[in-house]
Amino acid sequence: MIGKSAQALWSWLGSTIGQRGLALALSLGLPVVQGCNKPLPSVPKPPQVPSGQTLRVAAFADYFGTRTLPTFEAKTGNHVDVEVFQSNESLLATIDSRRFDVVFLSGYAVEHMIESGRLLKMPRERVPNLAQVPLDFRNPPYDPSLNHCVPYIWWVIGFAFLPPTTGHVSEPSSLDALFAPTGPGVAWLDDMRATLGMALRKLGRSPNSREAADVTAARDLLLRALPRVVDIVDDPAELLQSGRISVSMGWSNDVFSLTRKDPRVRFLLPKEGTLLYVDFVCVLSTAQQPEVGFAFLDHLLEPTISAEIANTRMIPTVSEGGRRMLDAEAHWMWGTLESLRGHSGRHEPLRDVGDATTLYEKAWQEVKAGLAMEKARRAAQPPAPVEKKPVPVPIKGKKWVSPI
Repeated sequence: MIGKSAQALWSWLGSTIGQRGLALALSLGLPVVQGCNKPLPSVPKPPQVPSGQTLRVAAFADYFGTRTLPTFEAKTGNHVDVEVFQSNESLLATIDSRRFDVVFLSGYAVEHMIESGRLLKMPRERVPNLAQVPLDFRNPPYDPSLNHCVPYIWWVIGFAFLPPTTGHVSEPSSLDALFAPTGPGVAWLDDMRATLGMALRKLGRSPNSREAADVTAARDLLLRALPRVVDIVDDPAELLQSGRISVSMGWSNDVFSLTRKDPRVRFLLPKEGTLLYVDFVCVLSTAQQPEVGFAFLDHLLEPTISAEIANTRMIPTVSEGGRRMLDAEAHWMWGTLESLRGHSGRHEPLRDVGDATTLYEKAWQEVKAGLAMEKARRAAQPPAPVEKKPVPVPIKGKKWVSPI
C-alpha cells in the first residue's frame, strides 16, 4: 500500500508541476515522498515467558475470580500453586521457611519487605499494564513510582449493619457503637493492626503510632468493651445473619459481598474516619521463577481479568480499564473511595511501625486473652431459666380435652 501511494503521488506531481517543480519539491524534502522510502520502526517483541514451570503464590482467601488463574495458565503454559494465609502477620511469620515466587501483602507489610531488601525491583517492560493503574495508587510513600510492586485491590474498614428489631435499631455513626463499655453485642475483626488501629482512631491518635502510651490506651479501650464482644472473627456474616449481632466491624469488600446476598446489610463509615488498605502483589528476591512472576503481575492488571475479579469477588481491583467494565453493584465500592477523597483526614493508610510492632503484638495478645476469659465466664453462668407454661387443670366432673 505504501509503494502504490508513492507511485500515484509521483505521477500526480509530475503532471501538475513538471519535472523542474518536482525536483524543487524533492530538494525541499517533501515529507510524504521521502517518508515512504524509510523503513517502518520495528515493533518491540513481547518479553519471552518461560513455560512448563510452577509459580508458587502466597495470597489471602477469596482473592481471585473464577477465570483468573486458569486464563494465566492457558496463556503461559505455567501452573499456579496458591497457598492461602489469614493475615499479613501469619504470612510474614512463615515466608522465610517457604519457597514462594509471588506474595500478596498490604502496604505496611510491603514497606517492611522493601526495607529489608526482600523484594525484586520490577522491570517496567515486563509489566506493560502498569499503565492501567490510576493516579491515586501510583506513588505510595513506601514504594514511589511502583518500583517493586503492583497495587492489586483496595478497601476500607467500616460498620457492617443489619437492621434488627431490637438492639442497634438506628444506623451507627460513631465508633462508640463498637468500643463503648456498654451496649448491644458486637463483633470485631481478627486483625491486630485493623482493630487496634480503629481503636486508636477513636482516641484521636494515629493508627501508625509508635508510642507505647498510645498502644496501651487502645488496648485498655478494647479491654473495657470486651463484655459486649460476641466474638473476634475474620468475617462477621454468620453472626449478623443469625441475629446474634446487628453491628460489626467489617472489611468493605466482605460487607459489599454480603449485601449482594442480603440487601438489608449496609456498609457505613464511622465519623472518626477509617483505615485505607491497599494490597500489593510483589515478586520475592528469592523467587525461583521471577519472569513468570512478573508476567503474573501484568496479567492481574489486564482490564478483562481485573473486572472479572471485582465483579465476582466484590473486591475493587486497581485497573482503570477494569473499572470501566464493572457491573452496577461493583461500582458502589468505588463510591466509598470517592466520598473519602473529598474529606481530608477521613482516612489513613497503615504504615510499618518498625520495632513498635512488638507493642501491638503484646497488646493484641492481651485483648485476645481477655476475650477468652470473658467467654469462659459466660459459659460458667447458669442458663437462664425457661419459663414453663401452666398445665391446664381439668374441671371436675367433666371430660378434659387437650387444646392441642
